Amino acid sequence: MGSVYKPPDSVVVNRIQRAFPSDELRERARATNLIQRERKLDVVALFYTLSLGFAAGSDRSIQAFLERYVEMADCDELSYATFHGWFKPGFVALLREILDEAIENLDTGQTELSGRLERFRDVLIVDATIISLYQDAKDVYALDDDRAGAKLHLTESLSTGLPTRFRTTDASTHERSQLPTGEWVAGALILFDLGYYDFWLFDRIDANDGWFVSRVKENADFEIVEELRTWRGNSIPLEGQSLQAVLDDLKRQEIDVQITLSFDRKRGSGASATRTFRLVGVRNDDSGEYHLYLTNLERDDYRAPDIAQLYRARWEIELLFKELKSRFGLDEINTTDAYIIEALIIMAALSLLMSRVIVDELQKLDAKQRDCADDAAASSTRLPRRRCSHAVERHAHLIQLYLMLDLGYELPDLDSLLLWSSRDPNPHRPRLREQVESGEFW
Repeated sequence: MGSVYKPPDSVVVNRIQRAFPSDELRERARATNLIQRERKLDVVALFYTLSLGFAAGSDRSIQAFLERYVEMADCDELSYATFHGWFKPGFVALLREILDEAIENLDTGQTELSGRLERFRDVLIVDATIISLYQDAKDVYALDDDRAGAKLHLTESLSTGLPTRFRTTDASTHERSQLPTGEWVAGALILFDLGYYDFWLFDRIDANDGWFVSRVKENADFEIVEELRTWRGNSIPLEGQSLQAVLDDLKRQEIDVQITLSFDRKRGSGASATRTFRLVGVRNDDSGEYHLYLTNLERDDYRAPDIAQLYRARWEIELLFKELKSRFGLDEINTTDAYIIEALIIMAALSLLMSRVIVDELQKLDAKQRDCADDAAASSTRLPRRRCSHAVERHAHLIQLYLMLDLGYELPDLDSLLLWSSRDPNPHRPRLREQVESGEFW
């Protein structure tokens, strides 16, 4: 009797299963009635196929995912039409539910902030990016009259590197409309792109015991009510001046003042409110122009250069968008089907979370190995997150194989798999050679 292959124990595989338990995936699928309706659907195999499918590189097509699924579920009788038909509202809703649950509960263990950031519960970076789509998708995902695009609205936690909010709209939706206010900001520093420049929003963050730093629009004009830093010599007095009236004449290295701004107390009410916030500016020596920021952080805790340095952390979300587009396929959505578009966007987010889970486990493994070796450099970061992500991407197919075996799936028959994958899906379409040999001349 031949021995049964047992894969070696893998802490990475175990960590993946703890993050996305098979029993919970099946239970969620049963709740949507997908299992009863689609007998060939194995939701566990499908989920891991989709979430580890980024190893296919730019080929994030339904055909590529089908081939991966057949490898894992060993069901070579599954047709493309059947597989394509699974991507309907119920399945997209299931993916969204899994994503929302993961965003809420995943823990990378990397939550401590230090230095300038240690006073904050977290630093949350808010931004949006446009995903280009085929023009025929503009009925659902409109960018303008002639173009189609989806807009991804994302909030990233600087402490964990994970999204805390992930929403998709058509590209014409304004960023500000997708950002709720409330107790979620308490104790956190919120960093804004100019797409969220809104005085009412700043007031709500302050009222909910949060902090914010936002860039200032170029044409913004405020009344300066107090200077928070005085300058020796013949400096221009700013108190009582408007910002634009004095900005071009200033030569000082920093601006640090209190300003007033007015906004609707309640949207659409017509009743205005006035608040005082801090405006800081740091002069660029090369251009002579100021980078201006609005904030409610106190000068005693953060001087003007500190505010500028805090805002630099906003670049992290740009790197996250780049990762989603270049590695997880958000720039390669080659379909006009609204449900598949939504599914591919959610799948990119799940792929990102899966990658982060694996990277976190790799960093823990590395730390344990260095502790055991009494490495003098043990305190340094030996496995940078993005380098780890590249390694996970290169070996995702192998990770899926180990996961498959650990979950009790069997390796597919190689000959049958290759035959199935090689068969022409359009066998009645004449090949070029056949047309040359015996086809009619047009």
